[in-house]
Amino acid sequence: MKTNIKTMAMVAMCAISTTTMAQNNADPKVWAWDFPQGLSIKAEAGQKALTCQMHYFDLVKEGKGLLKQTMIWYDTTIAEPGAEKTFIDEYGTRIEVPNALIIPLDKSAKAKKGDIVLTHSRYHSMMRAIVIDASTPTEPVVCFIDDNDSWPSNPESDKIAEKQKGEQLKAGSFNVLKKGTFMPGAQVVYAKDGEKKFGRIVQVSDDKLLLSVFANRLECVSKKECTLLPLNPKFKVGDTVSCISIDEYEPNYKVLKVDLEHGHVWVQKEGSTSTHSDGIFDVMK
Repeated sequence: MKTNIKTMAMVAMCAISTTTMAQNNADPKVWAWDFPQGLSIKAEAGQKALTCQMHYFDLVKEGKGLLKQTMIWYDTTIAEPGAEKTFIDEYGTRIEVPNALIIPLDKSAKAKKGDIVLTHSRYHSMMRAIVIDASTPTEPVVCFIDDNDSWPSNPESDKIAEKQKGEQLKAGSFNVLKKGTFMPGAQVVYAKDGEKKFGRIVQVSDDKLLLSVFANRLECVSKKECTLLPLNPKFKVGDTVSCISIDEYEPNYKVLKVDLEHGHVWVQKEGSTSTHSDGIFDVMK
């Protein structure tokens, strides 16, 4: 029997089309984003990772739509990698998670002073941090950037010195972010409904970014619609900047104090007398 090449090509195209449709038309209670949940990731058993597994599966079990749900990311351990889904170890229980919801952490990562890393806090939640001491490159001392609520609002507070001491990370618990690179942990800004929205990248697939946005929701946005914020921005006292307010970057703030070594600045809204501390990714020129 002769093989009809044209027929084979049409069958292949149909198969690709069907796969794409299945992906894009997935049950919104199981997968709600136009992003490949079967993303290819490099992971090994025993490797540390970040994922929002518990929130995701609790929501799926409850049959709730996912688009408007909070998805908080925590550290975990890879149990068994897979091509589309991966088993993670959740306190002794194996849970299968879509690969798009897993960020493997580099087990041999080394950092230098001033690097921005994606890691997790002592309370296990995903955070960015700035390296303040890299005497031991595999276990750097960092100040967390995304923990603004724990930094004093008063720029002259004596408690700031305590925060500046930082915390030491464990080996294999972080990824070093790369300048000018769309990668998990990088911050982007994009226009939506006439406002400047913000998002922290959690996964990248071709032109698509899966972002953690306001209220820790996940949203899929085209890469070409997004602008990367610099990893090491340059702010100075007196600068007029925009700061994150609810779900957007709001303009007309003044910089009162700068501590870029520890990843924070203090700002005041025009017309206001109150000040507050912001991480460097919450402020934009």
